[in-house]
Amino acid sequence: MGGPSLSSLIKRGFYFFLPVLTVILMASLLAVFATLSETQVEAAVFTAEEGASAGAQASVGLGNTLLFLIPAIVGSFGILAIIRMGKRRMLKNIFRGALTISSGVILTYFMFKLNEALYQRVWYVLYVREPVEFVMVSIPEIYAWGTLLTFLICGLIFGYIFSSVILSRGFKRAERNYSLIMISALMGAFMAVILGTPTVLFLLVGLAIWDIYAVFKGPIKQMVEMDIDGNLMVKLDPLGDDAEDFPFDHLTYDAGSWQLGIGDLVFYSVLGAHSLYYSTTYIPDHGYWMMPFFFIPVLVAILAGFAYTIYRLTRAEGSGILPGLPVPMFLGVGVFLIMMAIAKWVI
Repeated sequence: MGGPSLSSLIKRGFYFFLPVLTVILMASLLAVFATLSETQVEAAVFTAEEGASAGAQASVGLGNTLLFLIPAIVGSFGILAIIRMGKRRMLKNIFRGALTISSGVILTYFMFKLNEALYQRVWYVLYVREPVEFVMVSIPEIYAWGTLLTFLICGLIFGYIFSSVILSRGFKRAERNYSLIMISALMGAFMAVILGTPTVLFLLVGLAIWDIYAVFKGPIKQMVEMDIDGNLMVKLDPLGDDAEDFPFDHLTYDAGSWQLGIGDLVFYSVLGAHSLYYSTTYIPDHGYWMMPFFFIPVLVAILAGFAYTIYRLTRAEGSGILPGLPVPMFLGVGVFLIMMAIAKWVI
């Protein structure tokens, strides 16, 4: 008997890459959409002066990275502590609240961008061939509080709907998967446009290294071991908070034979979207071809790293869990740096 046909292999490959490809493309489109606005928001405590050396920019990026990375590490141990206390409902409410607020605020941001692009008619370098000076202002200085409040309420409503589909029982796996992709794309696009390039690159590498430790030695390994032993979220709770178990599997994209955590989806999309967002700075001088010049190699690197990770996962022994960030992030960041070097010194 012959093997599967070429069309069958292509179809299987398409569906295999579809979740990662979809979340990256959605985040990238949102990131490019953000360039239609002259008003830019940057999340940075440390900033480098214009024209600063590469070393100075790297130091600033590393400092900002630590400010993001340390709370993430502390938070993972906090989640483990809540699990050990048996606070199932508390943990579920924390995740529901975090997803609702974060996605609500991000939707507010992009609705603000849409409103500004449509009604203020300020267009960025995608549509003009001359430098545009960024205007750093706060949202309340532009719009009345009523407009901002309307955006925020709408964003929180949609954020609550998405988080409820993910965390509530009674929804199908496909419905949870779609909601996970939506929220991951929103978060990825937002981080891609508010973080500077050095911060993005250092943060993704730092998270990849932390992911290795967390899975093989740290809190994720301990959670998996408790799950295997039947002790995950089943310890006695003296306060009686035992009405529901926390659906950890709901926070993963479930493809049946493998699962991918929401954090992996978010940070895949951050790198892909930021590569496209970064490329727009070259458009005035070099043209639109700079967008695929950066984006396609980075996208291919992420997809290749993802495929290799799943390949190793399906052949792993023991707990059957591997960190999803290291290989895609190391490959993607490496390719991004190479393309940056070519764009700066060759083109």
